[in-house]
Amino acid sequence: MLVVSPTGFGKTLCFQLPAVVRKSVSIVVSPLKALMGEQVSSLLRRKIPASFINSDLDPSEKRLRYQLLSKGSFKLLYAAPERFFVRSQAEQQVLRTMRPSFLVIDEAHCVDQWGRDFRPEYGRLKEVREALGSPPILAFTATAGTEMQQRILHSLGIPDAQVFVRGVDRPNIALLRWRASIDKRPVIIADICRLSLPSNGKLMIFVPTRKIGEALQAHLAGEGLETPFYHSQLGNGWEREQLLKRFVGDSRPVVDRIICTSAFGMGLDVPNVRMVVHWQHPASIEDYLQEFGRAGRDGAPSIAVLLQGEGEAREDIGLLRYMAQRAINGAGLSDDSAALALRYKHNQIAAMAKMAGYNTCFRAALVGYFKGPEKPVRKSIATRIMEWVFADARLSQSRVACCDACHQAAIVKQGKLNFIRKVIGS
Repeated sequence: MLVVSPTGFGKTLCFQLPAVVRKSVSIVVSPLKALMGEQVSSLLRRKIPASFINSDLDPSEKRLRYQLLSKGSFKLLYAAPERFFVRSQAEQQVLRTMRPSFLVIDEAHCVDQWGRDFRPEYGRLKEVREALGSPPILAFTATAGTEMQQRILHSLGIPDAQVFVRGVDRPNIALLRWRASIDKRPVIIADICRLSLPSNGKLMIFVPTRKIGEALQAHLAGEGLETPFYHSQLGNGWEREQLLKRFVGDSRPVVDRIICTSAFGMGLDVPNVRMVVHWQHPASIEDYLQEFGRAGRDGAPSIAVLLQGEGEAREDIGLLRYMAQRAINGAGLSDDSAALALRYKHNQIAAMAKMAGYNTCFRAALVGYFKGPEKPVRKSIATRIMEWVFADARLSQSRVACCDACHQAAIVKQGKLNFIRKVIGS
């Protein structure tokens, strides 16, 4: 089964619970070390035996964990896909001779997005599954359109798997597209930062590059709006972790506003983000859903503001194409594979730009992209159980304004900033 649903809507429970009730271990393929550590710590606090294997472990600790694994001491073992292809034949042998109850693919969009370029092992999980005795696959992601869903299933070798899509439509998040030239965007973002957020509300500002983020940070500082910037080259791992904890509220002083690249907070569940602002549209519709979906996870009124260029937004598209070319150049692909990967990325960029440029309902376009046309199908018991689990929502989502197209007259009359104020109740 492939489950597509936002972070915070119960996906983790949907693989941890089946893993616990089965006798043998379940393997969880996870993309980031921070995610592995966070989920294993959470399981251990609940007295559920779990562990992870990654390159941060010293040889003696790794050896101990493999010994415990061979004795059946764990219910869940977390590992990156690269772990199954390490140089150590002994380590490969231990992992590949296991017969797990489930092979879980967390953040399954990485199979499609990363398996094509800089993490090719994500494209070899079908091979891993076969080596493990072909256990059932449970794949989970917060974002995958209908075409990506099929590519993920094909790559994993499970084309007939059931696909379960829930929570794509977030009625408590208003969607505002705001046309603005690049030189005007820092001013607009500064005006947004001056808006008063509801109590304990947070603001995330997504930027495409470190250079743009640093320039925006300097502009906001000049306006008396000091804002930290999270990116992959920020200090060391400890410094990035501390900033993340300050934004979550687990460390002091608390940060309520942050500039970040897309690397920030993958899998992170911060309930009270009231606004997500994008400097420009990201490189795919999947990326956009993942990023603006950080807002309003507590169900309270929130808003996503997407800044975009005038006309065809050539500068925005040009930057994304340049970044795609650089990523592919550094991936070590053959000429043919590189050309295919680049064409795929260009198509994704074009699809996002086209959707952002529509003058029709933004919400309807987004939902249609992920869910596809409604088809009457006979539902299996598994699907009915999933519907029951997800229908028993632990939060009720407010219904706010839909999007800029549906409320165009009101936005023209009152202005975009006042529209934002009205949505979030500031």
